This record gives sequence, C-alpha cells and structure tokens, in this order.
Amino acid sequence: MTNIQFYSDSKSIDLYPINLGKCASTLHFGVRSVSIQWNEALSKNKYKNPSQILLNSRLMPTKASVEFVCKMNPGEKWVFNSETLAEIKGNKTKIIGVEVSALMTENAADYFELCGEGIKMDMNRLKHAWRSRSLNETERESWALNGVFFHGELEKVHVSPGVKIRSCTINTENGEVILGPDSEVMEGSCIRGPFALGEKSTVKMGSQIYGPTSIGQHCKVGGEVNNVLMHDYSNKGHGGFIGNSVIGSWCNLGAETTSSNLKNTYGEVKIYSAKERKLIDGGRIFCGLLMGDHSKTAIHSAFNTATVVGAFCNVFGPGTPGKHIPSFTWGGSEGMKEHRLEQAISTAKKVMGRRNIELTFQEEAAIEKLFNDTSADRA
Repeated sequence: MTNIQFYSDSKSIDLYPINLGKCASTLHFGVRSVSIQWNEALSKNKYKNPSQILLNSRLMPTKASVEFVCKMNPGEKWVFNSETLAEIKGNKTKIIGVEVSALMTENAADYFELCGEGIKMDMNRLKHAWRSRSLNETERESWALNGVFFHGELEKVHVSPGVKIRSCTINTENGEVILGPDSEVMEGSCIRGPFALGEKSTVKMGSQIYGPTSIGQHCKVGGEVNNVLMHDYSNKGHGGFIGNSVIGSWCNLGAETTSSNLKNTYGEVKIYSAKERKLIDGGRIFCGLLMGDHSKTAIHSAFNTATVVGAFCNVFGPGTPGKHIPSFTWGGSEGMKEHRLEQAISTAKKVMGRRNIELTFQEEAAIEKLFNDTSADRA
C-alpha cells in the first residue's frame, strides 16, 4: 500500500498567511486541496512500487509531476534547482536531477494566479469524484426556457447531483464551469469560467464572478469577485469587490467588504514578507487580499492593494488598515489590539458549531500554539 506524506520545507514561510497553523498540502490548487489531488492521482495511476512517498507540499499535482513521481523507484529522490520535490523511501538514496516542468508555489499570491491551471488539471478527477455530467448542446433551448442562458460550449459546463441553477448567465468561452454536489447558483448571477463551485456552496443572487475563480465547499459568495480562490467554510455573502485574492477557511467578509487589487500608479505592489518581517517587492501588478484562516471583517471594510491579514483577526472601523494585520489582532486603521486567545477559540467554536463541526481538543491546542508562535508579530 502506498503511503503519502507531505512536508513543508524552509520556503513554506513565504506562503504566509494562508498556511498559518497547517501544512501547505491542505491549500487548494483550484477547488480542492493539493493532498486530495495527489492521493487521487497516484491511486488512479496505480503506482508501480507501493512504498512510502514523501512529497513537497509546494509541489502541485500537474500531469507532468504526477507521471514523473509514478515512474520513480524506491530510494530515489527528485531534486531540481537545489529543491527536493519528492522522495520514495528505500534502503539507499539516489538523487535524480531530471528536468521536468514541475510547478512549485513560491508565495501566497501564486494560489490565485494558478487557480485556472488547478481547475483544468483536476477537472477529470473532479468530475469523477463529484459524479458530474457535462451538458449537451441539445439542452440549450430547454435551459433558456427556464431562464438559464449559456455563452460558449455547453460541453464545458459540468453539473453534479443535487445542483440548483436558477435564472442566470454562464459563459464558458474562456474556461470550463463545474458545480459541485448540492451547490446552488441563485437568480441573476453572471458567471464566466474558469469557475469551480464546491460541494454545498452557494452563489448568491446577482453575483458577478469572473474566472479563474474557485470557491471551496460549504461557502457563500456574492457581490463581485475576480480571480479569487476561497477555501472551505468561508463566506463573502454580500456586495463589495475582491479580486486577485486568496481567502482561507472559516473566514467571513462583512457586507460591502472591498479590496483594491491594483495601485493607482499601475506600479508593482509591495507585499508583506513573514521571512523578512517587512514589505518587499511583490513581483506583480495585480494582488488583492491575502487572508489566513478564521479571520473576519465588519461591514464596509476596505483594504489597500496587496493587504496581508493573518489568522484569527477581526478587522473593523473606518478607513483602510495597514498592509499587514498580524494574527490574533482586533481593530483597524484607528489601532489594533491583541485578540485574546480565549475569545478567538470561543468564536471558532460558535462558527464551526453552526456547520455541525466540533472544535477538537487537538485543534484548540494547535490554535494556542499558533497564538504563541505569532506573538512576536503583535509586539
């Protein structure tokens, strides 16, 4: 039996804040986690040497990488550009330096930029896992009679069991659209692919969604979103714009929360680096909101371009807060104070309880560890 273990290397700190308190393998490449996709991919490829496989959590499960790992033998270690990408445990270690078009994430913003690639790479596995069916051109007229209009090929729309689609517009000219089991697209929504909607998630009425965008499971999304990757159990259920953003799990964006994704000067953005503990050149022009797990915003919250919000933050107040909001902080532009650990855990219990999920003792201990590990950021 093949056992896959993921590890985070020294460069994983650059994925801050979306990997706070968890392995980067839980982050989404498209609409599902890296770990789920790797497990399914290696299982479907019937890996020829059942063994213990070590995978770098920043290595994305692209077709090329999956095929290469499947051909590795026990004892072989795949190293490229001085980075270990994968290793098959064995009695002896043999370094393989073959150049393969491996896709490695370098920072948090990579995840929204790779969203479309992730949807595309996972599509066949995703359709099988979700038991989705692809629409057929012969259905176009009947859908239109029910107020659902399609632009582009219907074969690029994939619908899973239990999906509800009300009167809306779906465009597949630039990419496929897949709707997960028991998900819903409400009236008046406009969606342009590539787009993936997770299981039991909802696109609220009148939403404007530009791809590539992926929404995890048990989420609600509304207003205007453009190239956003939202992890499981998070909500942006109301108006407001976010673009070129990555939102963690268990986040909630209050009504009219808006983030700039482009400077007025059209210049390169600066992004907070956890390694250097300061703003550095981000190497890109477009970047919106990067938010860790369990963070919340109040109504009418506004964020500057490339704002980085840690985990367990509560952001509110007039004006725009600083471009880096440390984990476990409370406040906004008028000042920040520490979000007490007990209060953060209490809120997490209530939020998760609403989804019938219990915060375990082990998870509480992990939150306390994260609180202590990030204390220097709040000093």
